[in-house]
Amino acid sequence: MMRKLPTALILIAAIVLMQSHAITWWSQHDPVTGWLWAITIEAGAVWLWSRRSAITTVVAIIATALALVAPLADLAGPVLDQQRSSAQAADTLPQRTAATEARIATLEASLTQYQANSQYRSGWHGLITSTEQQLSAARADLAELQSEQRTPAPETLAVWLPLLMQMAAVCLLQILIVTCTRSLTRPVPTREKVPSEKDDQKLSLWGAAAQLATTKAKNAAKPAGQRRAA
Repeated sequence: MMRKLPTALILIAAIVLMQSHAITWWSQHDPVTGWLWAITIEAGAVWLWSRRSAITTVVAIIATALALVAPLADLAGPVLDQQRSSAQAADTLPQRTAATEARIATLEASLTQYQANSQYRSGWHGLITSTEQQLSAARADLAELQSEQRTPAPETLAVWLPLLMQMAAVCLLQILIVTCTRSLTRPVPTREKVPSEKDDQKLSLWGAAAQLATTKAKNAAKPAGQRRAA
């Protein structure tokens, strides 16, 4: 029993790590019973691998592949979304920059007109203040867009290498689950007892005693005349 304890601990740890990703992914698509989907699929795969028959092995492979999809998707989803957002932002950067510059030009023209009108008529102070605030915000947006334009895109290796390492680790965890399950459920072979030298001596003594008892019984069963002749 103690020999199988490390294998059992590895199996439990691997299942917990896998379920931490699988439950998250399933819960995004089914908030009510997503956790149950994840646990049932993993538990079913473990049970199928323990059966050790051709049919259950085929079904176990399918269940294992299904159990592996959720953690991989949970890991890849955020990275893919970030890459998609970055690509979309880069594509729309010229349009957003042009729109911000046009807005700044419009606000500057309006502010100039308001300031000119305020020289001849009162009551323009509030509108001038509001326009100045909008102009400051627009200029800040333009500076941010220009900074975004100057920021280089991250290297491809820096983006995808951590994801590939995590996905490889998840695949390794699934392999550990399968191998540990097969190891824990392996039937124990029955060992035939090899007779030792002491056992041979005991058998010899018992055989000699049995032979002596048989001889005495035969002699006792002979008639008296035969015993005298003997």
